[in-house]
Amino acid sequence: MLCSDDKPTEPSDTVFNAMQARHPPAPPDRSTVPDPESFDSHQVTEATVLKAIESFPAGSSGGPDGLRPQHLLELVTCQANGVSLLTAVTGFVNKVLGGGCPASVCPIFFGAKLIALEKKCGGYRPIAIGYTLKRLVAKCANAYAQKKLVDYFAPSQLGVAVSGGCEAAVHATRRFMDTMDDDDVIVKLDFSNAFNSVRRDSVLHAVADKLPEVYRFCHAAYYGSSVLQFGNRVILSAEGVYSRVIHWDH
Repeated sequence: MLCSDDKPTEPSDTVFNAMQARHPPAPPDRSTVPDPESFDSHQVTEATVLKAIESFPAGSSGGPDGLRPQHLLELVTCQANGVSLLTAVTGFVNKVLGGGCPASVCPIFFGAKLIALEKKCGGYRPIAIGYTLKRLVAKCANAYAQKKLVDYFAPSQLGVAVSGGCEAAVHATRRFMDTMDDDDVIVKLDFSNAFNSVRRDSVLHAVADKLPEVYRFCHAAYYGSSVLQFGNRVILSAEGVYSRVIHWDH
């Protein structure tokens, strides 16, 4: 925040309407998605869960309940009861990965605290901070997905599970520029509000096809609407996905 040109805003009517517009309703022609009961779910070990807890950046914010990743890390590494707590947390993670989150709880658990940053160029940037436990489950699911999909995406993408991917992209672009012909061009494309423009039914069909082991989790997260707490008001997130089944860590 200290280095950013964006600045936090108060949740006024104007900002609320802008945030509401960034979260479109579900399309009326949403297709039927596969039944999650027909899928087996990926399960993780205590070592995987501990690694995921340790991977949160220092200073990561807590979600609507205020539980920060640092709180969880200190609890599971406590010499007195940390081992038993890590076992319990791992059981919880596997329960959610298996689609065990009750339907009545999903809108809250997969929701987030929403804040708005006023961009220097105008407009507002929505930042959603999810519950730490939900983000922990998502980290475990993403760790599995990255390992399974790295060969599927290669060599077209450099952003997921590719060591030094950004550096490789920069060096490749520079080399191309040094040898490009007069009629060659380089185009950089950026989609506006892309995460909230993705159809959830398309995402779920893709997960069922390529990552069936985490389909139950993704179905629980994105089949229905989730509650975003913006000040003392509520915005429903019914379409699109956040980065890293993602919310911001800071």
